[in-house]
Order: sequence, then structure tokens, then C-alpha cells
Amino acid sequence: MNHEHPCQPAESCLRRSLAELKTFARREPGQAMAAAAGAGLLINLLPTRWVAGTAAVVGALLVRPVLLSLGVTKAMELCCKNSSTTDRS
Repeated sequence: MNHEHPCQPAESCLRRSLAELKTFARREPGQAMAAAAGAGLLINLLPTRWVAGTAAVVGALLVRPVLLSLGVTKAMELCCKNSSTTDRS
């Protein structure tokens, strides 16, 4: 691990997932090949507009709750931070 650029949580999650996929591919090469071929066929057979439209609809549905939860989390963080600094003074 590089100490100048510490590993971020998303990066470590991606690395862990890739490592799990590699071990799965080594343990079950036939299943891994079938899954890769199936995913490739599915991606190539589905219309691009349908895939992009579905991703856009799902993304639009998730934006509001995600932003709301992030706002609430930040507000809680600020409230807890302010209350802890006022307790010390």
C-alpha cells in the first residue's frame, strides 16, 4: 500500500471483488466462462436504448433518496460536532 495515496474504501471494495472473481474463475473455470459468455450475449442482444433508459430511470428514482440521506447524515454530523464543541467550553 502506498502511504502517499491511501487506499480508498471504494477502491478496496473493487480490489476485493476482483480478487473474489479471480478465485472463482480459478476454482470454477467452466461456470466463469459460461457466466462471461451469458453476460456478453445479454449485453449485445439487448437494445442500447433500453439499457440506457432503464439505467436513467433507476438513477432518477434513486437520486432523491440518496441526496436526502446524505443531507440528513451531514446535518447530524454538524449537530454532533457543534454539541461536542459546546460541551467542552
